[in-house]
Amino acid sequence: MSCYRIVQPQIKAHGCGVSDHSGVLVRLLKESAKHAECYAVPNRHACDAVPVVAGDVWILQVSIYGFSGKGVPLWLPTFIEAARARGVRMIACFHELWVLVAPGLSTAYWLAPLQRRICERLASLADYAFFNCDWAYTWGVERLGARAFYAPTFSNVGEPAIVTPWHERENLAVVFGSPLTRERVYAQAVPALAKQLGRARIERVIDIGTPAPWIGEVADALKPHAFESAGPLPADDVSRLLMHAKWGFFNTPWGQASKSGVFAAYASHGVAPVSIFDDALGYPAPSQYPLPERHFLTRGTFADADDSLDTLSSEIGARVYVEHARSRQLVEKIVELTS
Repeated sequence: MSCYRIVQPQIKAHGCGVSDHSGVLVRLLKESAKHAECYAVPNRHACDAVPVVAGDVWILQVSIYGFSGKGVPLWLPTFIEAARARGVRMIACFHELWVLVAPGLSTAYWLAPLQRRICERLASLADYAFFNCDWAYTWGVERLGARAFYAPTFSNVGEPAIVTPWHERENLAVVFGSPLTRERVYAQAVPALAKQLGRARIERVIDIGTPAPWIGEVADALKPHAFESAGPLPADDVSRLLMHAKWGFFNTPWGQASKSGVFAAYASHGVAPVSIFDDALGYPAPSQYPLPERHFLTRGTFADADDSLDTLSSEIGARVYVEHARSRQLVEKIVELTS
């Protein structure tokens, strides 16, 4: 029986989005009675650890900065090409392409053309490819046609089949993610949060994640309103908390929100996502999903909303819950394409 071999960058001890993605794929493939294994290939010296067996399917987790500190894994296309020549089928999951926005004359700025060529080569070697934001998907369609698929990142803290009805939720706003992610959220969102706390449309803000030195400053900035630092929580506890929340803040640029695990967590629990931005920040604006004021609120809309906030947010929460992709859909498509 052929095997699904997931090839990814280094597996980090503290976890990361790509590793979580791989773990879910392995679990669901095994639940589908498929043989599946995961291999960390952080550099060319680790390539020999991956068995090359004709008829096997490799799922390449394309994160070029994961395979190379500067985002230029020149060895990666050669490695994949050699496996293809020996009868391996290849599916590429593009978690990132080349750097789109970089300071002029920075290393990332100068390396972007080389990164793009690496991505182009990997796409040309794929039987099928999945892209997690719509501008990347558009790029993929130009190269692969109908063999390119749009697959936004799925939640790694649960994908409940049924979520708590909006009217049964508490007026809670959640900030979830890494310390850096949350710090960036508060840097932009504290005035909007304070405004709606003051209007009593939000009753409490809950911070989920590893505590950081700035937590006290955020709590002080929101006084006298309720702010709770829940600390890091197991995935099941995060899921239970999100089932009772109405709003969740995220800091990813609009055009890349679909690749955010934080956004996916909110969407998969019927929470109304709130962007900390009021524009696309120089990135390609989303054209399919997620769209501002349809799948998430912009900062200005959230801050300025009157009594309509609850109704508007409930509609967005319901819509994003229905329209966000699920992990099982991705696995079912992979199995369909390779059977």
